[in-house]
Amino acid sequence: MFRTLSKMTALLFLVSGAGCLGSAPTGSSNPAPVGDPSSTGSAGGASGGFGLAPQTSAGGQDNTFNHDNGDEIDPFEVLARIEQEGPPEISSRLHSCQKMKYETLGTVLTSLGVDMNKQSTPPSAGQLYQGGAQAMGAPNYLARVAESTENTTAGATKLFDIFTQAAPEIIAAMPNQAQCQVAGQPTQMFDANGQCTQAGISCLTGAPASQAQVDLCNQALTQASSAALGQQIAVATILAAAHTCE
Repeated sequence: MFRTLSKMTALLFLVSGAGCLGSAPTGSSNPAPVGDPSSTGSAGGASGGFGLAPQTSAGGQDNTFNHDNGDEIDPFEVLARIEQEGPPEISSRLHSCQKMKYETLGTVLTSLGVDMNKQSTPPSAGQLYQGGAQAMGAPNYLARVAESTENTTAGATKLFDIFTQAAPEIIAAMPNQAQCQVAGQPTQMFDANGQCTQAGISCLTGAPASQAQVDLCNQALTQASSAALGQQIAVATILAAAHTCE
């Protein structure tokens, strides 16, 4: 009896299923496979593809920003860029534009011979440094505020003010700085004719100076109203260029 009921149940299921399914679909009996770029449905083509590369590199409402396809990159251009800039893990650190830390700035000024405790009128470079902590994004440990990682307009302005005010002290102290000596001989920022020296610029930047840097330094001297002011602006400009990304 149970076997008879099972057969009747199966027969009813097949009949009802055929009615729900209706007739067979018309058209091609070989639909495009899922992910086929030749299909126009949501599962294939440029709108789908399930990981297939887009057909175009141009950006749009239905695409990303403009970019190069992998097969358009010249490997020799990549090699030349790596030889010039270094591998990505190195160039990402050397060519980054993170703000110089507030404490690091104080260390740099001290190493160049700036007296950070000097009191004067107008304010000395040390006074500007100590009073400009907030503008330069210094950390506030009591308020649990971390140091900012990017320069602001106020911070960059304050930084150049400090470099400008510190320039006379740096020029005077350079011959006595051990890290600025060349073959044991003291380094002067300016020669007997008042022109910038390559060794002096190298001392400021911490890297060998090029002739182009020397020419730009001398150009700054000629555009000032006095020789002393020109030397002050030249030193401040070199320091700002070396320690910022501007």
